[in-house]
Amino acid sequence: MHKLYTNKIFSSIIKSTIMKKTTVFLFAVALLFSCNPEPVECNTSVANISGSYKITAYGYKQTPTSPEEDYYPIIFPDACDRDDIYTFKANGEYLMKDAGLVCSPPDDDNGTWTLAGNAMTIDGLPANIVSFDCKILIISIPDINVPGASLKITMIKQ
Repeated sequence: MHKLYTNKIFSSIIKSTIMKKTTVFLFAVALLFSCNPEPVECNTSVANISGSYKITAYGYKQTPTSPEEDYYPIIFPDACDRDDIYTFKANGEYLMKDAGLVCSPPDDDNGTWTLAGNAMTIDGLPANIVSFDCKILIISIPDINVPGASLKITMIKQ
């Protein structure tokens, strides 16, 4: 009987220790995930926008009130064009590198870009910055093809 009593005490000590460690662990996890990081301030400066991007979406609107259409498969019908990398350099030059699955022949390109507030100009084509959070850059090119139409381009920084 004495051995049975000792086993019960030993068992309750183990259960108590496990419960304490589990409680401390859960508290630490809750504390870790309850802290919100300070928001990163990201303005539309040449320094912040400069970098390499991959285009992930094209949205086209024929008029300001028409629904947006997915133009990604229309503009990029070939898979070899969907993984290209666009690099905006701080000196006002951009490079387009036929990366990943390379087209035949490769269609690398280059040109110029400028920034004035939320207005970008890429090879003389005006574009408005819709949003930029230092990771995702969304621009809109107005009056593309016809007056009132717009092309929205979403790019993710690599």
